[in-house]
Amino acid sequence: MLTVRELKPNVHEITLRGVLEKDDIERMERDLTPVLKGDGPIGLIVRAEDWQDITADALAEDAKFEFGMLARWSKVAKMALVTDLQAFAAVLKWMDPILPMIDMRAFASSEVAAAEAFVSDLPAKPGEATGTGVTLLADGRDGVIAYEIDGRITAADVDRVLAPLDALMQTDDRINLLVRFKSYDGFDPAILIDGSVMGSKMQAINHLGRYAVVGAPKWMAAMAGTVGAMMPFEMRTFDPTEDDAAWSWVRGG
Repeated sequence: MLTVRELKPNVHEITLRGVLEKDDIERMERDLTPVLKGDGPIGLIVRAEDWQDITADALAEDAKFEFGMLARWSKVAKMALVTDLQAFAAVLKWMDPILPMIDMRAFASSEVAAAEAFVSDLPAKPGEATGTGVTLLADGRDGVIAYEIDGRITAADVDRVLAPLDALMQTDDRINLLVRFKSYDGFDPAILIDGSVMGSKMQAINHLGRYAVVGAPKWMAAMAGTVGAMMPFEMRTFDPTEDDAAWSWVRGG
């Protein structure tokens, strides 16, 4: 059995009991989809004290729902899992680096009030976008494409970012990339479901030699360190004070 209820505006509780069936997940889809399509930020508390298992059909339906709503999950600011089972808490720790924009924590069944307080303490709703978005600093003519990110990344920004990359991908040349963060206020979730954007990013990987990230938020720098080890190019992160060193490194590759 699965139920979804609103505790307060933008804060919802999902309760799992017994063995979850496909019908339970479909009910969750109907209840949560309007929430995820609404305004953020959102707090979610998942109570799994009495959860026993999930059927294969339900698991498949849940995966389809979560991937189908991928562009919307960025609205979830905080998620709490209430359980006494160490395995569930361990899964939450494993997921945390995958969705670093969501503050996730596990609570024991005796800490429900603390879990509710945690997910209810939401950040302020984002105001109007500030900053310049994405600015092109170097267009690749000297072997380096560089951008500065200031504020929120929009679909229009992505089009500007991809223009020099698209030109590069028509050749066999390799390029070095530098991205400098002045400030970062997130991105338009629609970017995640734009097939042309994702396809261009995957093609660009084969053309990269070195990739420098300067001044990224801590969670992003940590994720870059993990992902970079699996990529077919060299990737390094630099503090904001190491801008000159970052430029020297990408130009030296």
